[in-house]
Amino acid sequence: MLKIYNSLNHKKEEFKPLQDKKVGIYVCGPTVYAPSHLGHARTWIFFDWLRRYLIYKDYKVKFVQNITDVGHLVGDTEEGEDKIEKIAKVEGKTPSEIAKTYEKAYFKNLEELNILKPSDSPRATENISEIIDYLEVLLKNGYAYEVSGNVYFNVSKFAQYGKLSSRKTEKALQETRVKKDTLKKNQEDFALWLKAEKEHLQKWPSPWGEGYPGWHIECSVMAEKNLGQPFDIHGGGTDNIFPHHENEIAQSWGYAQKPLANYFLHSGMLFVNHKKMSKSLGNFITISNALEQWDADTIKLAFMMTHWQKPFDWGKSAISEAKKIKERLVRAKMEAQDVKTGFPTEIEEVLDNDFNAPQALALVLTQLSKLSKHDFEILEEIFGLELISVIHLTPKQKEMIKEREIAREKGDFKKADDIRKTLEKKGIILEDTAIGTRVLTE
Repeated sequence: MLKIYNSLNHKKEEFKPLQDKKVGIYVCGPTVYAPSHLGHARTWIFFDWLRRYLIYKDYKVKFVQNITDVGHLVGDTEEGEDKIEKIAKVEGKTPSEIAKTYEKAYFKNLEELNILKPSDSPRATENISEIIDYLEVLLKNGYAYEVSGNVYFNVSKFAQYGKLSSRKTEKALQETRVKKDTLKKNQEDFALWLKAEKEHLQKWPSPWGEGYPGWHIECSVMAEKNLGQPFDIHGGGTDNIFPHHENEIAQSWGYAQKPLANYFLHSGMLFVNHKKMSKSLGNFITISNALEQWDADTIKLAFMMTHWQKPFDWGKSAISEAKKIKERLVRAKMEAQDVKTGFPTEIEEVLDNDFNAPQALALVLTQLSKLSKHDFEILEEIFGLELISVIHLTPKQKEMIKEREIAREKGDFKKADDIRKTLEKKGIILEDTAIGTRVLTE
């Protein structure tokens, strides 16, 4: 029996899907204007684990993760510039070109991290007519109003606003830097549709004039279209709780007078050496940058050491420990008996208890000699691991090893030694043998 922490009710609850052995999950996807970073990876990896575990437990899972390709404004306010348009102007490209570039990079990151591809990946720009229809229902139901080409949600009409975030509206608005808007009936009201200025690049005709959708409405519409309402699990990072998910809950109720989802799950924030990751601090790590230094298994094992709800601190100690754990797991799998056994019930029990990956990993490490190859295969299946070699090399590292072999064949031992020393700094040890170069870890 799986129990999971539900942010909506602020407690751990037994998971009961709407349909027997079928689960619908919607996880907020990337705004495709820049490379995805390790914070995104942590969220996506956790929900991939959850999806894989449900599949392991014989559930049929429909997993939807959207592509935000319009409407996400700088600073998450309603007055800022669209993030994609801002980059497009800087690079002299169209918003569509920017979105396609980073959408492609996102799917590449999923593949490199061995994350299962979503069942559906709806784009906001391909659902504009559905968004307009949705807004017309909100207006008809009295939950929204139009002013000068803008459509706003009237928060005063939804009594449970603030339940998810447990924050009073006035304080929440101050914390999210929402500027005063004289067009609104109430300052806590939020935009569903924004009037487009003449220079705005992405805009569509609507009953209220040319404009574009707000970020929050996009997810409600795409979730309802692909999963119905309510669905089982809505996920994201803790930064999505307010205002994004709080607003989704409100507008979805206004549309259907039903809950949006029965369970809300939020993974903890990622820090780098105890500091929030940011470009200004020089500690911003993209997924691609991370994969040049560490393999996907090492990244996942590092994340496994901290509970999914808690903040995670990315640093040398976590990486070093994860590398050691991977090597232990790989060696144990190689030495394990090739027999089919039942996966240890005690490991499954801790995963059933709020998907406690740290406890599961600890149990695995204490039972390495008892686990069969079949047990390791189940572990790989649940956590998306590939315990097939002592070390996983990046394409760049493989190329360096080939260059070194060529240098040795040509007698350029200085170059070969320089490459060896460079790789050693990354924890990769090269051992020259009679049959070729053997790759080890420290």
